[in-house]
Amino acid sequence: MKIFAALEKDAHEGWVWLYNPNLPARCVVKITNPANRKSIYCEALQIESNFLKQYNQTPRINITEPSSTIVIGAWFRASLGGLETKSEIPLKIESRQSCWGQYKASTSHPQAVVRLAANLGGIGLILGIAGLVLGIISLL
Repeated sequence: MKIFAALEKDAHEGWVWLYNPNLPARCVVKITNPANRKSIYCEALQIESNFLKQYNQTPRINITEPSSTIVIGAWFRASLGGLETKSEIPLKIESRQSCWGQYKASTSHPQAVVRLAANLGGIGLILGIAGLVLGIISLL
């Protein structure tokens, strides 16, 4: 896949843009860099004509082959091992539409407030389960 930098308005969002008709329009994906086995979870938005019109503005390099392109922010590029823009990397992309995939996407989000909220939610879940188990034990 050819790596392109995210637009300024997308740079701090938890999504990437790609074209894969086998994926739902907006789903959580796991992207793995086979060279170093580093991976990320994020939301994937489909590249379509309106996005291309906005992206292919001067002075940016035009996307000519959407099916072999990924538009990804610096946070995710760094998490995948410091991927350089305009490079060709054979990334592995898999759908992860599960609660775990959504949790992982939240805990690896570029915005600190989203990561904090996800981690606090995880702690709350663990404490809730512990409280339920202790409550059941006390009844026995």
